[in-house]
Amino acid sequence: MENKETKAPVTMRLYSPLVGGLYDSEDHCTTMDGYALRGYDWTIRKALKEELLEEGRPGLARYLDEGALKEKVLGMHPAVEIWNYSLWGVLEVECREELSPEETEELKREWYGQMTDGWGEGFVQQDIECEEGCRLCVDFGAAARNRIQTEQELKGIGSAEQGQTTGQGFPRMGMV
Repeated sequence: MENKETKAPVTMRLYSPLVGGLYDSEDHCTTMDGYALRGYDWTIRKALKEELLEEGRPGLARYLDEGALKEKVLGMHPAVEIWNYSLWGVLEVECREELSPEETEELKREWYGQMTDGWGEGFVQQDIECEEGCRLCVDFGAAARNRIQTEQELKGIGSAEQGQTTGQGFPRMGMV
């Protein structure tokens, strides 16, 4: 029998559109889509890192319902990534083994629940201080459930090509 604990973990990523609100000193709000939010990617990454510091390796995986999915998922961590000139909400998932299509759909449902009623509900209510003296609120849960996509679905890449992008939406250049 194969020991799944000694195999290298499999990493997958789920993507969803982000929206946010930028509040000035007079509390006027400018609504921002992923294109506008991309200029705040480092600010948002810093806030995510501070938010999830105490969660440890399992991160949001600790909140999964008992069952096969919880057995396979080692960690779930919200992140952001610029892809195709927009900032996307990302769930980085570390698994013991590759998930089946049914498990992937279950993971999407769980992530949607965390974005709208769990972790994301609290995150959107926390002001992120910006260098300009403004406050930013980022909503991971604004996307409809059917807008959550795997990396392959979003970027149109096959599993052999996965990991061959730079994270900025451009393919890596290789030597010929």
